[in-house]
Amino acid sequence: MKISTKGEYGIRAMLYIAMHADHGPVTSHEIARHQGIPEPYLRQILALLSKERLILSNRGPQGGHVLSKPATQITLRHILLTLEGQTTPIDQILSLPCTIDVGPEHCAIREILLEVKESVDRILSSISLADMASRQREILDLDIVVPHDVPDRKPSPLVVLPD
Repeated sequence: MKISTKGEYGIRAMLYIAMHADHGPVTSHEIARHQGIPEPYLRQILALLSKERLILSNRGPQGGHVLSKPATQITLRHILLTLEGQTTPIDQILSLPCTIDVGPEHCAIREILLEVKESVDRILSSISLADMASRQREILDLDIVVPHDVPDRKPSPLVVLPD
């Protein structure tokens, strides 16, 4: 699954806002500085999140950005749909016409990709900003090292059905 820079920055910004919710509004400058996001690009992302009512944004000396609803009610799926328009590039593949000779109604590839899409959507829908903020605090408090990739596992043998 590939998430664009916009999606990644949006998730990072939302997580930062969620983790600082007790301190009131946070400015785009503060988010940009702490998250390493170019501020002009961040402002565009925050505008999209505000338009979709995931955050509330106010200008002025007391201004900044806050979550529009509790972090428990905002899922990663909602953030990605707002910023990416989809949760996985599989959506693009599924929208293409199937030109193999069996047609889309009998396509094993399509069946597997639909299963992947369903799994990704289920996972992203089950993780809230509150869950992420809690886990982030735990990782920092316990000094947990997060691996760069999943460990290599032996692939499952392909089951071949007899003719």
